[in-house]
Amino acid sequence: MMKRKAILFAALLASVAAPTFAAKDLGFYAGGYVANTNLDDKIGDFNESAIGLGAYGGYNFNPSFGLEVSAFGTDSFIDEVDLQVAGFTFAPTVRHAFTDAVTVYLKGGVVYQVISSDAGLDDDYQGTGYLLGTGVDVTLTENLALRVFYEFSEIEPEHDEMTNYFANTRMDHYGVGLHWRF
Repeated sequence: MMKRKAILFAALLASVAAPTFAAKDLGFYAGGYVANTNLDDKIGDFNESAIGLGAYGGYNFNPSFGLEVSAFGTDSFIDEVDLQVAGFTFAPTVRHAFTDAVTVYLKGGVVYQVISSDAGLDDDYQGTGYLLGTGVDVTLTENLALRVFYEFSEIEPEHDEMTNYFANTRMDHYGVGLHWRF
């Protein structure tokens, strides 16, 4: 909870302190992020957090609509079995610029995730599901923007040979990123 408050406070401070630049808001953009990621298994008591890193990019067709893709991976949720998640997302975005420096967005799309372990266990699970998210982009310079976001996704992972344990997982990302507008 404290991490979320710190991220939100940093975003608020950046949005207040950021000089107003006319954003180059149409066209391509690409960047990276760091996030606090929570993985929750809906059939058991598994509810763990890890640090996540990701890259994202997209194209804004007009001031209100764009498409975005991302790739992400997490640190270990459980150190003993080195349980990690990696994935890809594709989502249309709906955007609204409140000022030249502050744009809010909503997105909804698909996510593909792989839940794996490096502990010699052959239990990689994978699945496709849905993704919903929201965030704020704050213009720092004409081309550079700070992003604060929240996303969640749900999948029903499957394994080639096993059908036990994971039934339905939810993943929450709270993060901060920077992207460059081309």
